[in-house]
Amino acid sequence: MFQLGVSTRDRILDTAERLFAEQGFHVATLRQITQEAGVNLAAVNYHFGSKQALMRAIFKRRLDALNAARMKQLDIALQTDPPELEEVLDAFVQPALAFTRGGDAEGQRFMQLLLRAFADRDTDLHQAMRQEYAHVMRRFADAISHALPDADPERLRQQLDFIVGALTLTMAESALKDTRIIAGELVRFAAAGLRAPVTEETARAVRFPLEARS
Repeated sequence: MFQLGVSTRDRILDTAERLFAEQGFHVATLRQITQEAGVNLAAVNYHFGSKQALMRAIFKRRLDALNAARMKQLDIALQTDPPELEEVLDAFVQPALAFTRGGDAEGQRFMQLLLRAFADRDTDLHQAMRQEYAHVMRRFADAISHALPDADPERLRQQLDFIVGALTLTMAESALKDTRIIAGELVRFAAAGLRAPVTEETARAVRFPLEARS
């Protein structure tokens, strides 16, 4: 049962989000989504155009809110010049864990969607979201570079990928309890890696990635 005043677009998004989380992106069908949302296929085509676009819209709706919270916290961290590295990292990590662990239905569904996205290995979806939020990653990369002015830019980009991967897996971990403690541990872990001195071997690995040397 949908609340009065919920738009057709949001009704489709809510239903699709639930079904994709429960069944997977490739199992849940547009016919099933339209039936449970009480709309026709033309409404899905009008608002989204395709199943793939609908999937992207679901992630964008949640990630827009998440990244707005991140930007707000990052603005506070940047009031210090240079910013504290841990404060910058916390602005990236804590809002994400708080959203997926907040106890509400939206956060729980988003956590399920993350698990499904990993299981289905939808590279098109991953690439689309990476491009959509590239500006967010650039802003955090700039803030970290400001906090660590001697950091190698290439190595920093590689390390940020590691941090994103660790955070995403942590968000999808069902056994987590206290998000503040977990966020603090992840921030400390990431900060230690970012501050670690560059050895000759790590410098060569950045200049010549494994795939280029094989």
